[in-house]
Amino acid sequence: MKRIFSGIKPTGILHLGNYLGAISQWIDLQYKVDESIFCVVDMHAITVERPEKLSENILNIAAWYLACGIDLEKSKIFVQSMRPEHAELAWILNCFSTMGELGRMTQYKEKSEGKKDSVSVGLFDYPILMAADILLYGATDVPVGEDQKQHVELARDLAIRFNNQYSGTFIVPEPIIDASVRRIKALDNPAKKMEKSAGSEYNYVALDDSPELIRKKISRAVTDSGSEIVAREDKPAMTNLLNIFSGVSGRDIKSLEADFVGKGYGDFKKALAEEIILFLEPKQAKYKEIIADKDKLRKILTDGAKSVEPIAQKTLAEVKKKIGLGI
Repeated sequence: MKRIFSGIKPTGILHLGNYLGAISQWIDLQYKVDESIFCVVDMHAITVERPEKLSENILNIAAWYLACGIDLEKSKIFVQSMRPEHAELAWILNCFSTMGELGRMTQYKEKSEGKKDSVSVGLFDYPILMAADILLYGATDVPVGEDQKQHVELARDLAIRFNNQYSGTFIVPEPIIDASVRRIKALDNPAKKMEKSAGSEYNYVALDDSPELIRKKISRAVTDSGSEIVAREDKPAMTNLLNIFSGVSGRDIKSLEADFVGKGYGDFKKALAEEIILFLEPKQAKYKEIIADKDKLRKILTDGAKSVEPIAQKTLAEVKKKIGLGI
């Protein structure tokens, strides 16, 4: 049986990078596997800071899941903190983990640089919670970007380590990294990824940006020297914009390059902005419809949490029995 699990933190603003790099894969995969579980990972959202509008953000993320195409006939969605088994399994897995392997996590090193004595224990420890998220549901496959592959590898290591002592407990998950999915970079700096918690709104195109704001952001997106509209290693900014154009239009890069031979950056940016607007318009309309009925959305999430309860409780009960917890 193929079961996928994935989730997004309810921090910042969902943007095109989130859609093209993650959610679009989920939408496709949900029709190719036996079961899909998608989570709003709210406990991960408090490792660095406590967002003021966290509960509102949770509903927003869930609404976008549905607006973008998560099909409730094929997938389950719920909020991580609705299932206490996540935290309980994370504590147990802590006791099978080492300080050394957590200290080697790239994202921890980046986010704690220069302030290791003041960052939260949660930031150090959150890969264990992520491992618990995955292992709790017996996920066979985990769609992730390259930046999260290391965390799935830790989940694999913990599953194997536990299984070596208590055989046949966890399914060892495989990361799904779709080579055809291009990593979307920041509009204002193609050396960095598009970031929903970025300091500048000109870093990203948010899923809920208005047409006017999209045009403004794309017009201000950085470009490379020269005037050729091509995707090349020496033209990272244009490569990024072409990747976005390809992602929202469904067209390949070569055909887009051919369309803009002899044209300037201005023409290209205008066309790109209009393509993004066209792409987001139906999703924005669906989102507004879903978020307008928060009671219905809460029920969807509550029902989702109940539907995964048997899987979570079965896994946790087996783990506790094998290590001798309880009487």
